[in-house]
Amino acid sequence: MSQKSFLDFLVAVRENPATLAAYELRNLSQLVFHAKNEGWEFTPDDMSEVIFKLEMGVIAGKDQEPVDGNSSLWKAMWGKTHLGYLIERVVVRYTDEELAALVEEEQVDAR
Repeated sequence: MSQKSFLDFLVAVRENPATLAAYELRNLSQLVFHAKNEGWEFTPDDMSEVIFKLEMGVIAGKDQEPVDGNSSLWKAMWGKTHLGYLIERVVVRYTDEELAALVEEEQVDAR
């Protein structure tokens, strides 16, 4: 399983609103199951690791805010599905190069 695969999934969802619509109302088990049937191989743990890196990168890096309950990013998720928030408020803040660098560390660690 792979963090890279989950990141590839996020990029595909970002690029295709129909894919976001197809996945955003699914629960975690359904999302992982259906994504696997479409060729992505990731676990909930892979998802958690990538989401943590993305959110911390936005809060501490891009917004330069303290990581606490007052972060503007946390307020951005109100009223959104988790996947919708992740795509529309987090993933879009990164360039493709920044996203690729996020999982390069995983590939180096796996060697």
